[in-house]
Amino acid sequence: MIATSAMVAIVAASCYRPPMATAPTISRTDLQRVLPTFRKAAALIDVHPSFITRAVRDLGITPVEWGRRERYLQVPDVLLIATHARRNAVEEVAGGLVELAELQAPELAGWVTTEAEQFLAALPAPEPEESDTFIAELRSELPGEWADRAEAIYRRHLND
Repeated sequence: MIATSAMVAIVAASCYRPPMATAPTISRTDLQRVLPTFRKAAALIDVHPSFITRAVRDLGITPVEWGRRERYLQVPDVLLIATHARRNAVEEVAGGLVELAELQAPELAGWVTTEAEQFLAALPAPEPEESDTFIAELRSELPGEWADRAEAIYRRHLND
């Protein structure tokens, strides 16, 4: 059975739902510096901000609110939305969150990295696609000698 992105999103939602850092560990001001707004999250995931609003509603995510206008998302929630959006890879989005933290609050980059790693560790391992379909596509796209070499490399790694 091939794992679909929707299945990954469902498993991600059920496997990883940690509480946000509390005031004794990280102050609200520091969290505000490091957590992305809906717009920043949309840019990281490569979707329109309205998609973030719909995903928050559909996935039952509670945003962190400061003031009357800005809403922020916890690290695992951004990554959950990324699994749902199927645009940028979840690992890419996690890297973007860490980069954002390094720019805005370098002292919290380690915390963001830990949050992202915990989320990624909770995801199910992706299952490989059907090898026959992949090899057929490989052979249709590459010249004969290169296709033979690529198939040999693929089969060698498939059996590891």
